[in-house]
Amino acid sequence: MMSESDQFGDESENFNDESIDDEQNADEMLFEQYLAEEEEISLPERGDLREGVVVEIRANELLVNIGAKRDGIVPQSDLNRLDPEFVGPLAEGATVPVVVSKLTTDEGMLVLSIADALQKQDWLTAEKMLDSGEITVRQVIGYNKGGLLADFGHLRGFIPASHVVGLPRNMNEEQRNERLQQMVGQDLPVKVIEVERQRRRLVLSYRLAEREYRAGRKAQLFQELAVGTVVEGEVRSLRPFGAFVDIGGADGLLHVSEIGWTPVSHPRDVLRVGERVEVEVLRLDSERSRIALSRKRLLSNPWESIEERYKLDDTILVTVTRVIDFGAFAQLEPGIEGLIHISELADITVAEPLKMVGPGDRIPVKILRIQPERQRIGLSRRQADEIVGQALLESEADRVHADEPEAPAERTAETEAAHSADTEADSAIVVEEAAETTEPGGQAASDEAAS
Repeated sequence: MMSESDQFGDESENFNDESIDDEQNADEMLFEQYLAEEEEISLPERGDLREGVVVEIRANELLVNIGAKRDGIVPQSDLNRLDPEFVGPLAEGATVPVVVSKLTTDEGMLVLSIADALQKQDWLTAEKMLDSGEITVRQVIGYNKGGLLADFGHLRGFIPASHVVGLPRNMNEEQRNERLQQMVGQDLPVKVIEVERQRRRLVLSYRLAEREYRAGRKAQLFQELAVGTVVEGEVRSLRPFGAFVDIGGADGLLHVSEIGWTPVSHPRDVLRVGERVEVEVLRLDSERSRIALSRKRLLSNPWESIEERYKLDDTILVTVTRVIDFGAFAQLEPGIEGLIHISELADITVAEPLKMVGPGDRIPVKILRIQPERQRIGLSRRQADEIVGQALLESEADRVHADEPEAPAERTAETEAAHSADTEADSAIVVEEAAETTEPGGQAASDEAAS
């Protein structure tokens, strides 16, 4: 017969077994609930940006795994929106960004879009740049009457005309379009100033970026450059007093007197906007943030060999450039000017010698002094050799006349007949004149003249 203690022990063991079973069932239920929640969390929502792996390349679609319970497909219609250079290298195992376009298809798969994902990434990048004020370099891909269109990854940014550098307001529509067209293909620094994803509006500013970029670049150039440094730059604008030259992100002033050895009335007579020029750093003023440049110093100095080309007491031709109170300046050659003092313009009997010459006059002068070290030449019109001077003027006139092209005359039958008649008449006159002057025994001379 079983004792009470034995019976109690059996009941206790049964109770423990039942308790363990209940705990196991509870744990299994919790685990299944966790799995269900995890599956629910892992399922994407429409519009989610995910990273997927290409599982299979099919005829008209891509099969992509985005880490969910179900794979997704990228249809051919979406692939057609992509650049062929992006689609071509895609292979199984490649990682691609995707956006969930549709939660399920008839086959129970997700519909994904790579094109929307790439654009969404660019929108996020633009928003970050708007917040940070970061400057980015973008290529101009088109223009319209309002401004420029710039590449921004898989988006297009718009640069309003008011934010385009080098576009004056006084331009007419034709000039503006021509200038905008010239900028297509250029890489420009820009700042993001407006992002409206719903309206697909992305606005950029070239002017703000250029201003900030050039300020920083100029500060950097003051540390890198030194007086005497030779750099290459691009002419950005022309003013009566000189030209502004971009030397790598900052503008330096090329004064009109430093363009060349020849006096320049206006920089546009020598330079043009967009031209590449080599210049030397003349001065650096960090306090006023100014850089002075010189092109003249890199050109050969005509004064260094002046004594090889001109001698004292020579009579030469010069061109009067300007008349002043005490005389006139005259150019011997580009970069070389001499002074004709008022006392050397004309004889002392002339009441107003300054009225004897004017700018542009070509006159003979005598060289009185040559001072290469001071870059001065003294000239005299009064003492010039008249015979030599006249000969030089006539010779120069003949050269100019010879260089001028003559219009060919049309020779018709009538002009040919007239020309033949004139030739015969000229021959007859020569024979007659020769016969009148022929002495006895001079028949041979008459025959030679007739011939």
